[in-house]
Amino acid sequence: MQESTFQQIIQQPRARIAKYQEIIPAYYNRVTQTYLKQWGESFHLALFSEAETLREALDATERAIANEGGFSPGMKILDVGCGVGGPALNIAEYSGAHITGIDLVPEHIQIARQRALEKGLSDSTDFVCGDGMNMPFVDGSFDAVYIFDTGCYMPDKQPFYKECARVLRPGGLFLGLDLIRREGLSAEEQAKYIEPICRYQAIPYLISLEELHQCLTRADFVVKTIENAGELGNVLRNWEIIDNNFFKYINDVLLKFTPQNIRLLINGGNALLAGAKAEVIIMGHWYGYKANVAEEVE
Repeated sequence: MQESTFQQIIQQPRARIAKYQEIIPAYYNRVTQTYLKQWGESFHLALFSEAETLREALDATERAIANEGGFSPGMKILDVGCGVGGPALNIAEYSGAHITGIDLVPEHIQIARQRALEKGLSDSTDFVCGDGMNMPFVDGSFDAVYIFDTGCYMPDKQPFYKECARVLRPGGLFLGLDLIRREGLSAEEQAKYIEPICRYQAIPYLISLEELHQCLTRADFVVKTIENAGELGNVLRNWEIIDNNFFKYINDVLLKFTPQNIRLLINGGNALLAGAKAEVIIMGHWYGYKANVAEEVE
């Protein structure tokens, strides 16, 4: 996608929704290699303990999801929006479960398959290029589904969560972490903080925890836990990493001289940092399961 077209689409919320199948791969084609170098193979935010490095916190966050879901050998698990496979490979190695990852970006799937081969995990993982809104799996294919910072990229949240329910067996688990906006934002706060986050990261729009809860229950999930993930660990360390001295130097002095893809990441980091400082964005965490046919959803 030409840069002028890309810039035009990300500036318009309706265009980001309508053209998500084009804009999300275009965004990651610009930033994936830099993201790999600067953040690592897990394209999501982490829950930190006191002294962890970023890599340690990402590993621990992924393993916490595996523990919460009781992932174990013999289980078939789906990672929606798997990126380059970092979480899927970590969880497969840690839990012994078989992890299938699906992602809209072809380059991500190529990298994930190569990393699985290098780590000797090709037999316990599978990576598929596809759309989370319309997944190429039959009904009831998986024992559990998880996501890390994926729902925010979906252009229509309710059908997405319904699709996650479709590929789960009855009683199957659904859990994860995602970028969420605070409840009750004014139009001014939405324009000042949320829209720049979405613009610079090709996100269609963000929903609140209450809206997420409604989506999950309408998709026939029994929600056992839904909460601000800041109760589970230190989320602020993510923003401290973004706001380090080197980042400030690039932002204040070198931004206009950096390549377009680096500038995109820096602008996205700025927007996330501003939203975190204003306390208008959080990490949401949930855990639930797909209701049985005769079971009443809470």
